[in-house]
Amino acid sequence: MTKSHVKSDVLKKILTRWTRHAPPEGPKMEPLARLVHAFLEYDAEMSRAQSAAQRLVSTMTDYNELRVTPAIELAAILGVRYAFVEGRCSSLHRTLQAIFEREKQMSLESLHQMHKPEIRKYLKSLAGINPYVEAAVALDCFGVPAAPVDMKLILWLKNKQAVTEECTLLELQQVLERQIRAPQMGMFFRASRKDLEDWMPKVWPAVARNPSTVVAPPQDAPQVSPVKTQQSGAGTESASAPTHVAKAHRKKGGDPSPEKAGGAPTKGKPKPSIKD
Repeated sequence: MTKSHVKSDVLKKILTRWTRHAPPEGPKMEPLARLVHAFLEYDAEMSRAQSAAQRLVSTMTDYNELRVTPAIELAAILGVRYAFVEGRCSSLHRTLQAIFEREKQMSLESLHQMHKPEIRKYLKSLAGINPYVEAAVALDCFGVPAAPVDMKLILWLKNKQAVTEECTLLELQQVLERQIRAPQMGMFFRASRKDLEDWMPKVWPAVARNPSTVVAPPQDAPQVSPVKTQQSGAGTESASAPTHVAKAHRKKGGDPSPEKAGGAPTKGKPKPSIKD
């Protein structure tokens, strides 16, 4: 991050306050449970994320059932009012599938045998992952000094004039990881989540200015034309098809939905039932 993108004195005061007044550390989660919870909590209130996690636990038999459940059904379980629910569930679905393809089971226990740099590299390479999720899992489960950054945090810091409008998620993550000492990273994370719990931006960016390379699928994954999919302001949200693609579909009488514009083909628009 260039010096013009951050106001060091303002940011330093905020970080100092957070590390001094951090809430106590909560109970540890096993890595896969933490990953799922991280997908539910970025750009959302912790209370809502906990409630959503409980709904998934009560609905799904295990993580394998969660993996094979279509994203549209997961979105129905969370509810249409959940922030960025479609993109959030789509990214979670992709990440769980990527884990299964590598581990041949639904588990991240093999990461305990890796060195810290290898752990973070592994998490970053998973399809569908975003900077917040990979850093939250690395920090809370493996003690890696990583800064979980979501769009809500960066917009709050912009509102406090600690960073400029040009600052991106990855730039903010990098500067936080340089300025915060490793033993204080967990304090920063817990305090920032608590401080921002009741705050929400008035406007969410529709499209990220600089799509994150962390969010992109691995190089060996099938390549998708950039005209067909875009990253949203929430980090991993799947945006609608570009305007000119949507117009072309309308002229032909087609469906301008993201699925028809470049996502997974569907045979219809079934209404998934929500299990009680």
